[in-house]
Amino acid sequence: MRIAAALSLVMIAAAPAAAQRLGYERVDEAAAWQAPRLGYAPVALDSGAAATVARRPEAPAPGAEGADERVREFYLDRNELLFRRGAEGYSWDWSSYLGGSTHRLYLAATGDGTFGGPLDYLEMQALYSRSIGNWDLQAGLRWDLVPSPRRVYLTLGAQGYAIPEIFYLGGMLFLSHEGELGARLFGTYDIPIVSRLTLQPAFETEIAAQDVPELGIGAGPVYGEAGLRLRYRLGRGESDAFSPYVGVNYERLFGRTGRIAREEGEDVEGWSILAGIRSWF
Repeated sequence: MRIAAALSLVMIAAAPAAAQRLGYERVDEAAAWQAPRLGYAPVALDSGAAATVARRPEAPAPGAEGADERVREFYLDRNELLFRRGAEGYSWDWSSYLGGSTHRLYLAATGDGTFGGPLDYLEMQALYSRSIGNWDLQAGLRWDLVPSPRRVYLTLGAQGYAIPEIFYLGGMLFLSHEGELGARLFGTYDIPIVSRLTLQPAFETEIAAQDVPELGIGAGPVYGEAGLRLRYRLGRGESDAFSPYVGVNYERLFGRTGRIAREEGEDVEGWSILAGIRSWF
């Protein structure tokens, strides 16, 4: 069983992070430690008085949405290298908004792998997104393409700013085509250090409503992770939103899922040192 940054049951929704879900495999298959992934797409690339913030357009008056209100946003929330005990890998969390100021299509992809090996995890989402103030209410589908057995989930959730441009929070409910119910909660908090330097704590956790033996998942809390990333913003304008970063991340399996991992001789917790790039356009 692989514990996948990304580290992508669904992102009580980003990247970026960024990529982070558990990449589970059948419990009878050997698996190396893999970091979970954060699945979110924060809009604020940096905080602080001198930082330029990527702001979502204000919702237009009824009937006023036109060509100048169209939204075309692409976020490279996480693109990072992972250095952890016994293996070096990579993860990513990409997302985009397409449509108008109020009604949008949200597309996202997150995944991770180990250098010299196959892809460990790949999750994709396609959601209708309804913008209300600083929040997006979302509904659609999530596909877990790697590992096997694959799953398709009906997805309902919301993500947005609990504190404008500072505290980003998201929650998702998932119902798979096999009737498996789960939930994901994630968030980030931007702490300005100096004009272009920002410290970002991040967390993600998942729970499962029932056992899923073929994925090595037990009912109850499944996993949690907490990360800390320090990024530096290059460029001065919105078109130059480009921020390299370094950080650390800690992941742990809980409850019945942790016991399953121990019985298979796998780690239930681990640290990663990471370096990456964050951008948007």
